[in-house]
Amino acid sequence: MSERLINLHTKQISDYLIHFWPQKVTEDAIFWVLDRWQLAEKKTRIIDNSDLKCINRQINSIPTGKQRIYRQALEGILFYLADIAHWQVPEFVKHTISDTNLKYFEELAKGTAHAQLIFSRYQQQKTYFFDARGTLTPSFMALMIGFEVAPLSLAHISAILNNPDAITNEKHNPRLAITHMGYGADELRATHYYLSIESYRFLENYYAQSPPRISSKCLYADLSSWLEENGLPACIRKQIWPKRFQIHWYLRFQLPPVFIKDLANPERHVGLSNTITASKIKEADIYAIDWDTKWFDSLAKSQKKIRWPHEILLKHSESLETIETPPWDANNILPRLLFDYTKQLLVYGGVKKAILALGSIKSYTSLKSKLEPYPLCYADAISEEVINAWAKTVYESIDSDNVKVTFYNFLRFLSYQEQTDTLDLSNFSSPLVPPSVSPARLNIDELDHLIKTLIDNKSKHPFRSLFCTIAALLGFYAMLRRGEVLRLRRKDIRFKPSTGLLTVTVANTPEGKTKSNTSREIYTTIPKQYRQLLIYLFEIKKHSDRDQPLLGFEGEKYHSRQLYYLLPVSRALRCLFGSHFNFHHLRHSGVHIFMLQTLHCVSNTPDELRGETILECEFLSSKAVRIRFDYWFEGRSVCEINDAALLDEMGLQIGHIHYSTTRWSYLHDIEWLLPIVSRTHSPYISREYTHSELRYLFGLKPNSNDLSRILLKLSPDYANKTLGQKRSQPVRLCDNKLREVIFGQGVQTKKTLSTVDYALAWQKSINNSKRTLLGFIFKAMLKNKALDLYSLSFIWGNGSKHHIQTVSKKQHTALSNLPPVALSDDGQSLQITLACNSKNARAFTTAFRHSDWGWLTSKFVLSVNRKINSDRQLQLLKKLFIQKNEVVQIYKQSAGKTQLTIYLSPKTSLPPNVLKFAQNFIQSFQPHEVQQ
Repeated sequence: MSERLINLHTKQISDYLIHFWPQKVTEDAIFWVLDRWQLAEKKTRIIDNSDLKCINRQINSIPTGKQRIYRQALEGILFYLADIAHWQVPEFVKHTISDTNLKYFEELAKGTAHAQLIFSRYQQQKTYFFDARGTLTPSFMALMIGFEVAPLSLAHISAILNNPDAITNEKHNPRLAITHMGYGADELRATHYYLSIESYRFLENYYAQSPPRISSKCLYADLSSWLEENGLPACIRKQIWPKRFQIHWYLRFQLPPVFIKDLANPERHVGLSNTITASKIKEADIYAIDWDTKWFDSLAKSQKKIRWPHEILLKHSESLETIETPPWDANNILPRLLFDYTKQLLVYGGVKKAILALGSIKSYTSLKSKLEPYPLCYADAISEEVINAWAKTVYESIDSDNVKVTFYNFLRFLSYQEQTDTLDLSNFSSPLVPPSVSPARLNIDELDHLIKTLIDNKSKHPFRSLFCTIAALLGFYAMLRRGEVLRLRRKDIRFKPSTGLLTVTVANTPEGKTKSNTSREIYTTIPKQYRQLLIYLFEIKKHSDRDQPLLGFEGEKYHSRQLYYLLPVSRALRCLFGSHFNFHHLRHSGVHIFMLQTLHCVSNTPDELRGETILECEFLSSKAVRIRFDYWFEGRSVCEINDAALLDEMGLQIGHIHYSTTRWSYLHDIEWLLPIVSRTHSPYISREYTHSELRYLFGLKPNSNDLSRILLKLSPDYANKTLGQKRSQPVRLCDNKLREVIFGQGVQTKKTLSTVDYALAWQKSINNSKRTLLGFIFKAMLKNKALDLYSLSFIWGNGSKHHIQTVSKKQHTALSNLPPVALSDDGQSLQITLACNSKNARAFTTAFRHSDWGWLTSKFVLSVNRKINSDRQLQLLKKLFIQKNEVVQIYKQSAGKTQLTIYLSPKTSLPPNVLKFAQNFIQSFQPHEVQQ
């Protein structure tokens, strides 16, 4: 690591320790340790005992008291790595960190009296301001932000005061966007904080004054002057101010220390993106199969010279519309991906500039020589483990830091493509900064929209739509990674339809290991409207081997299940919610809703206030939480359990050792926290307001009489008071009532549940598939209560697999022209008896030489009259009917016409009713029999 980078990381670590580390440590000491401890060279974010021995050996070699200083710096670095950079550290270090956090809050507590004095004086000035309406000063605004918005550092507060665009413009729900001050991030990050009506008004009016910019140093000087003017003890250092704010939040709002830390440090969480890029995917494309299934049968490395069509784009950038998009090459999809990347840069520009110079684009796409030695086949691209190993190999093969940046930007593009969206970009960020994260999530009702789209897609493949839907439900409600969904076996999941309790075991399987290499149990609940879908799945899988994958046909390969059941979900996500979504964001969403469940549980929120819609209220209800945590509560009420352990219990189910990992990677933004955990910030709990305060909040003049008119509409209690009481008594109102007036938000009733009956909608897809062979047999099995997944899987695997098509017009005509299809006497074959002529040969070929019937083998029995020369019929038979390795038998008969009998027999032993159902399917297209 270069000296410049060491200095950069030293500054970053020092800044963090100043605010959250109770001991003093110098930048020189941090630099000394980092210079001798090559952390940036490590391949994983794991500190083991050998790493510690290595650096301790060097510290112990120092013959003076500096040993103690460097050892303290080492402890601080370890604290930073575990707390902010998400490293795994040895167990004894975790205990040290825990003790450090305790000491930190003990230090905070020493400033309690000082914090109370400051807050008391601030409150007095705020009351005066409501009456006098003077100028808002930076010092007053800093106190307002620190005491009312979040216990932030003066650096963050000064950045807020300098940014008039910090307030987001969401209708009815303005938030405060705070830009991260981290170092080495791959892109500019921000996070959003909750804004009360009061905080919103103060900030809005402060920005309206067009104040000059103020540095954190000047802000500290202003606050020091403010303390002096008010006769209060001084804060010796500017780092003391956020600590005064933090202890005040701890005492006033009674928040756990971990949430105080989240609020105090915006760099602990990443905000959701406000800029949504619409995807070009249409609903009709969700289940499209735009790859050749034969690609995966044999993927020999191509020896032919690779064409790189992106170079054509660069030569003819003025006429892009005339250049045809190249097809996918199964052996190497990189030329097509680099073409798409180049075209996107030419059409849309870069992250910072809408239009890029052609020279810049050539530079950004000059990767051909680096990619040529490492072709990427389609099968490898869709494998999470392989694509990440490939990316790492290419990255490490590049010597130039500038080219590594160019390749990393290409990888960022790949992480949004459906073939390669499992790329983990955190593998390429400096291990001394927080890992890369893709912040996106759905709420419960958006997931419902996704489920509706997956089912109500006029699909003629009921298995595929069911498996896709279950995959989406598991990704969201069970918070599973995509690989975990694919590797789930039938024995790994248990379901109670009466309560909706779903218990999932995530474990190592022959198809792959868990991320932590350990198993975990997940307990969740499934809303009522989806439970029947799970019942259908378990009915289909009832007699399957319990080691078979939960989703898919028996014997279906991993890559097939990924393409046909997970890719449509990713496409649907992009189609509905933006191109930045992928399957993994279902896990983000599930973790977030799990957190909301937990917080509502410990906050004892009334059930009717736990969500904006009926579906949300159902899942967040106390009943759903009790069912989900029953394994732990064991019949006890929430007040009887140690709620301090809830975050750890959540981590066990999510698969995270540290809450900080969950906070950073999954719990995006923080504006949702305070309205749940703080009664003061709850939108439904009323509090007292003075008349002057309400006039300010409503944007009225200090002496305006319009306040009474507004309050008469808002508060029945106010309307029933006497004139004297109205003038003298404070008014009790809740936040949502104030927002109705200020933002024009009308009273909203909870949305009703979806009117879609998902079980019925899926059954409709079975009806839609009755003109397909597999769909017809499946429906017949259900009707006759003879469901046999093994038989269906055999027909699927030896037939057209997922390329299920309805019988074409030509096939229909051919079947109509053939004699009736019967069952053989032994019931083991379908039997067709016909004349051996070219017309029947064409009809048979059109009807049965089709992949749907690949699970049957053909046998031809030609019966000829002894008096007739059979050579002509035999030659006709061999030329027009028979294919390689098929059986032909010739029988001589004393009388009668020559005729050909074709026997179609399963390639393996199947229950007799399967052939009967296949016969019924054929007869439904033949006029010779009554349709069944």
